[in-house]
Amino acid sequence: MRVRWMGCSLAAIVLAMGAEPAQACHRCGHNPCVVQTCEVRPAYTCVTELVPYTVYKNVWHTEYDTVEQTVMAREPVTNYVERQRVVCKPVYDTIEVPRQRIVCKPIHETDYVTQTYTVCKPVQTTQQVTTYCMQPTTQLVTVPTGHKCGLCHKDPCGCQVVAQTCYTPVPVVKDVVTTTMVPETHTRQVPITRTRYEQEVVNDVRRITKCRMVQEVVTQKVPCVTWTCVPKTVTKHIPRRVCEQVAVTCYKPVTRVVPCTYEPVATPAPSVQSAPAPTMQSAPSMQSAPPVPAKQG
Repeated sequence: MRVRWMGCSLAAIVLAMGAEPAQACHRCGHNPCVVQTCEVRPAYTCVTELVPYTVYKNVWHTEYDTVEQTVMAREPVTNYVERQRVVCKPVYDTIEVPRQRIVCKPIHETDYVTQTYTVCKPVQTTQQVTTYCMQPTTQLVTVPTGHKCGLCHKDPCGCQVVAQTCYTPVPVVKDVVTTTMVPETHTRQVPITRTRYEQEVVNDVRRITKCRMVQEVVTQKVPCVTWTCVPKTVTKHIPRRVCEQVAVTCYKPVTRVVPCTYEPVATPAPSVQSAPAPTMQSAPSMQSAPPVPAKQG
């Protein structure tokens, strides 16, 4: 029961609050508002912009300066000095010495000897040879026929003459030449050479070479190297660091407050028939409503 009473109380309170009349607009004096620009608009807004600014930075680079310097350079100078020294020089002497020697001298002797040899000599002989040749001979021969008539089966003629060829051997005599190798003996002189050696004394000269050392004074040029300082111009490239300021453009975000700008909205004139009767709670009226601003800043 208690729960039901609390629910009824809450429902009564809600109904009482809903039954209260709504307040009218403070500009047009109507409920709902006739003017469309009565909603709340901000007067200022925040805008973020990128503002450029210039910063100078130091940039280092290397430059080379050409410098000519005179330095003392060492250069070798070669001088030749004559010096004498004793050297041993070999000298070769050739001596001829007579001598005798025994040599074997070849002696060639040639003798001729009679030699018999056989030669086969061709001899031609003519002989008569009888040969037989078959010679054809043609003669007429009577031959009985064995053909009969086809109608009466009788032989109309009993014999018939036929030419017959016969071959008769005929002797022919021919001369045939025959070659025969006949041995024949000949004689010739054949040289025979014999070699014999005989000793002989020969006189000749033998050459003997002897070496002997002879002292000799030789003049030589000995190089002597001395060092001399000579001025020399040298070109050098000396590096140096150079600092240069370069302008660099940077951007930083800046936030600033800007007044808002709105376009004016035409307000329709309210009709008398559709306007509700003013109540006691609607304090402002149509005459007391402020004019609609053109721009709200």
